[in-house]
Amino acid sequence: MTKQFHYGSTAKIFHWLIVLLLLVQYPLGWFMPGIQLSMKPGDAMTFHISTGISILMLVVMRFFWRLTHPVAPESSLPKWQRATSESVHWLLYALVLATTVTGWFFASQRGWSISLFFAIPLPMLTAEGSLVARAIGGWHQLMEWALLIAIGIHVAAALAHMFIYRDRIMQRMLPGWQTTQTD
Repeated sequence: MTKQFHYGSTAKIFHWLIVLLLLVQYPLGWFMPGIQLSMKPGDAMTFHISTGISILMLVVMRFFWRLTHPVAPESSLPKWQRATSESVHWLLYALVLATTVTGWFFASQRGWSISLFFAIPLPMLTAEGSLVARAIGGWHQLMEWALLIAIGIHVAAALAHMFIYRDRIMQRMLPGWQTTQTD
């Protein structure tokens, strides 16, 4: 399989849709009232869970797209930057998965009947009251912060390439931009 030198439209659409949904998801989660054990999910929680599942689905599709449509690392980057970039991208995939799954366990152990945007019922990952699920669900907030930190590192690196290094690395993911590199 030959690696491309730029991200195609499909990869860019996945990337920017995920960004858009994360910009909705974080404020929605933070401004939601505190969750008490006996509470049932309201519309805001259903929307939060649905958005999280949507992000997970997009990330899984993006992951498989990346495996089947690899993009060559920018040859002008030092080896340490290529390795760091690759590591941060895989970390982002893992943290989205961990954040979503821990949130789903959080809802499942409470016995919440949840649906995808009020239309498609979602399966419970565990029995209500499960101690294992409670422990896993308890990691949800930690995963949220870890993901936010990884996103911050990713954005900071992109901005550094744009404004400090001025090496057009970030432009590879911007809509409408393609490299003419042929080597």
